[in-house]
Amino acid sequence: MTPSVLAVADSDSYVKWAAATLETLSGYDATLVVLASPVHPTPAQLDAALVGTRLAGGTPATVRLRQLRRVLRGTPPDVLLVATTGPAAEHVLRAAAGSAARPITVTGLPGMSVPATELALRYRSSVDLFVVHSHREADEFRTLGRSLGIEPTVVVNRLPFLVREGGERRRADTAPLRRVVFAPQAKFPETRADRVRILHTLGRLADSHPDLDVVVKLRGLAGDAQTHHEDLPFDRLALEHRGAPGVAALRIATGPLSAYLEQGTALVTVSSTAVLEALALGLRALVLGDFGLGDHNLTGVYAGSGLVGSLDDLAAARMRAADPAWLRANYLHDEPDQLPAALDSLAGSVLPALRAPAPVGTWRGRVRRRMRLSAPGALSAVQSTLRAGRRVLPR
Repeated sequence: MTPSVLAVADSDSYVKWAAATLETLSGYDATLVVLASPVHPTPAQLDAALVGTRLAGGTPATVRLRQLRRVLRGTPPDVLLVATTGPAAEHVLRAAAGSAARPITVTGLPGMSVPATELALRYRSSVDLFVVHSHREADEFRTLGRSLGIEPTVVVNRLPFLVREGGERRRADTAPLRRVVFAPQAKFPETRADRVRILHTLGRLADSHPDLDVVVKLRGLAGDAQTHHEDLPFDRLALEHRGAPGVAALRIATGPLSAYLEQGTALVTVSSTAVLEALALGLRALVLGDFGLGDHNLTGVYAGSGLVGSLDDLAAARMRAADPAWLRANYLHDEPDQLPAALDSLAGSVLPALRAPAPVGTWRGRVRRRMRLSAPGALSAVQSTLRAGRRVLPR
């Protein structure tokens, strides 16, 4: 009988990661469901996240936590892929702990995960396999796990949505530059002033290079749920600053990133995983170092990459090629994925009873996290009202 894998995702980035990870498990009957939560993707975000996978064109079922619990305790899969934000992962694993037949539990993070964080492990402390995406990440999570007494088996898979042809990266793109794609993030940079600096610099680029297609590629439009809430979305800022030089010429776009990554394109970001998708295709890139380089904004991983530049470089269309040694150590290694072999090994083992993760944080925090999954619509409405209030209250 063909073994089964059930992937449970919540936000758009986790749906993308889950669907792409399922592609690496070709010997399994695969199902993907989306957990009802305040970060549930829009239909457009779901479509974009599933492009290029066997699930493309379909609509994954949305399930509430109590429905998922019934499935896991009644007819559990052979493998449970927990592809959710940390607070949701804690509750999914608690639901699985009462399964009639124990599934192998797998989890991971959907992008770059340097530095390794304590909460990432604590929320998922009871899993069998923890998927990371570079040898550096594996070293950091193993070291941190030992210090916390949390030691799942850490396996290294290449980020599943990175193009790989015959195990080799594509040759470096030398075509004339025709398009510059900026990939924003919800969290960085944090201030309005810094975000406006980026926007105005993109405008300067478009103004001084009218032959370039300058794209601001969004994961969602203002108001759409994402893995991390975005207080200052770039589509809203572009409307506010459309009178600034070149800003009106910027193309604000959504949809799958792959649609914009073709020869003659360069990817610009502060620290988005999107840059890796460009590098896997041999494209040029630019990591903006004006806001500091370090763990505070998840850019420390780019030290030594050859990709770090400035807003002045962006304005002048000076793009970079990555250092080959850095690529091998950070996400674009050529070794086979380790997850399939790890699953085969566990499938033939007698596993201990599946336990729930140890409680994380205060009881109030745990109740709040549970409410996000029990009544996500009501909680989202309250949070939206509070955020709207913050925008109009004097600071």
